[in-house]
Amino acid sequence: MSNQENTNPNNAAEQDAVIEAEAVEVKANSNNDKTTQNKTDKFNNDILFRILLTLLFALIGWLSLWVFGAVVLVQFGFLLITGHLNKNLKAFTSELCEYLSDIINYVGFQKDQKPFPFQSWHYDDDNKPEQSEPAQ
Repeated sequence: MSNQENTNPNNAAEQDAVIEAEAVEVKANSNNDKTTQNKTDKFNNDILFRILLTLLFALIGWLSLWVFGAVVLVQFGFLLITGHLNKNLKAFTSELCEYLSDIINYVGFQKDQKPFPFQSWHYDDDNKPEQSEPAQ
């Protein structure tokens, strides 16, 4: 009976249809695997890039804090000697504070916007002429 089933034209057509359906399914699964792998690779690359940038900005932030401390000491020197704050140092300190804030927000995952040099230097856009404050 099995010889008759194999030679039956309807059975042969059904077998061909099953084989073709399985081939289409295997091809679809292969394409899905490639798409999933591409998404995974992109995801891993994005995470690696974020880790590297976070480490870089953590280092830049640490160095900037040392610069900030030095500028504060110089500003105290101006205040002790002249009795007034240096307006240029005050403007620089303001810009440095905003930059450090952006670094902290990026490193702390509060924002995805990368600080300078990945964006333009916008920290002095609202720089208004300020008078130096007298010592009290």
